Amino acid sequence: MAHKAISFLGYTPPDRPYRETTYQFAGQTCTTPFMTEATARFFQDELDLLLVLVTPEAKQQNLAALRNRLPHPKRLKPVDIPSSQDTASLWAMFHAIAGEIEPGDHITFDITNGFRSLPLLALLAASFVRVVRGAHVERMIYGAYDATSGSVTPVFDLSPLLALLDWTTATDAFLKYGRADDLVDRMRQGQGAATNSLADTLATLTAGLQVSRPTEVQRAAACLGDQVKAVRSDPATPAPIGLLLDRISAEYTPLGHVEPTAPVHAREVLQGQVEIVQWYVGKGLYVQAITLAREWLVSWVVARAGGDLFAKADREYAEAAINGFPSVRMHERGRKVEVAVPAAMLAAADHQPLKLIWRATRDLRNDLGHTGMRPDPRLATEVHSQVERACGGLAGLLAEE
Repeated sequence: MAHKAISFLGYTPPDRPYRETTYQFAGQTCTTPFMTEATARFFQDELDLLLVLVTPEAKQQNLAALRNRLPHPKRLKPVDIPSSQDTASLWAMFHAIAGEIEPGDHITFDITNGFRSLPLLALLAASFVRVVRGAHVERMIYGAYDATSGSVTPVFDLSPLLALLDWTTATDAFLKYGRADDLVDRMRQGQGAATNSLADTLATLTAGLQVSRPTEVQRAAACLGDQVKAVRSDPATPAPIGLLLDRISAEYTPLGHVEPTAPVHAREVLQGQVEIVQWYVGKGLYVQAITLAREWLVSWVVARAGGDLFAKADREYAEAAINGFPSVRMHERGRKVEVAVPAAMLAAADHQPLKLIWRATRDLRNDLGHTGMRPDPRLATEVHSQVERACGGLAGLLAEE
C-alpha cells in the first residue's frame, strides 16, 4: 500500500511554454509553471510516488525542467503514453494508469494538464481501480488556470464527481436487479431524516424480496407514498435521489398493502403478490418467482373458499384439495389423524386452469429446490422461459374471481 499522485505533463510549443502562476489549495500556495510540482508540494508529507503521464514529445521538452523543481525528485516516475487519441491509444493510456495502481493504494489524481479526453479517462480509471484494485482515491484535483485572479490560480477538489459515479453504479444495480444495498449506503451518508427513512424502507424491501417475504414487502411498500413526498419536499435531498423518486414509486408502490394479513383484504393481497411475482420475473429472480407463485396458488384456493390466507390448517386443506386428496393428516393431541378436507376447499380447487398451472409450478419449484439434482434436469434457459409462462397465468386466475 502506497500513497501515489498521478499527474499529466503536456507538450507546449516553444513560443508558448507553461506560464508561472501561484496555485492555491487548502491554505497552501506554490508558485510554479507546473501544476504537477504544486501537487508534489501540497501533498509531499504523504506521497510515496509521483506518477507523471507523458507523451514522447512532452517527455523530451518538459520533464527535465519539472524534475529539477520537485522537492523530492527521486519520487518521480514517468509513465509513457502515446501521443495519438485513437481507440487503441486510449486503451493504452487506461492500462498505463491502471497498471501503476496496486491493491490498497491511496491515490491523488491531478487532471490539470490532461489533454483532450485524458481527464475523462482519468475519472473512469479512478472509478475502475477503486472497484477492481480496492484502491482509495483520496482526491481528484484541478488547477483552474482560467479562474486565475491576479496571480493566484485556485485548485479545485473534484472528488464529488467520483461520488456521482458511486451514485450511478448504485442506481444501476437498483434499477436492473432490484438490489438497493449500495443505494441505501449512499442515502444514509448524512442526507437528512426524510432520506434516511426512505433508505430504511428500501433496505427492508430489498431484504424481503431477496428471501421471499411478501407480507414484509407489502407492509414496507405501503409506506413509500408518504416517504417519497417527504423526500421530494426536503431541500437536503441529494440530486441523484430526487431524480430517482418517480422510478422508486413506479417500481414499488404497486406491491404495497397496509394490512396484508387481514382476511377481509385477501383479494387485494393476492393482487399485490401477483405484482411481486411479476417484479421477480422482470428482474430475472426466477427462484423467488416460482417459490411465491406456488404459494400464491394455495392462497388463491384458500381465498376462493373463504378461508384465512395465513391459517396453517386452511393452507394444508387447500394444498390437499389441489392435489386431489379428500383428506389430510394433521396433528391432534399429540398424534396424527386423518381430517377430511372441507367441501368448500374441494370445490374451490376443482378448477382446470388452476390444476394446469399448479402442475407446471410444482414441478418447476421442485426442480429448482433440488438444484437440478435429478435425472434430465431442465437447462437454465428452459427454466427461465417456463417460469415466465407459469407465472404469467396467475393474473388470469385472479381475473376470474
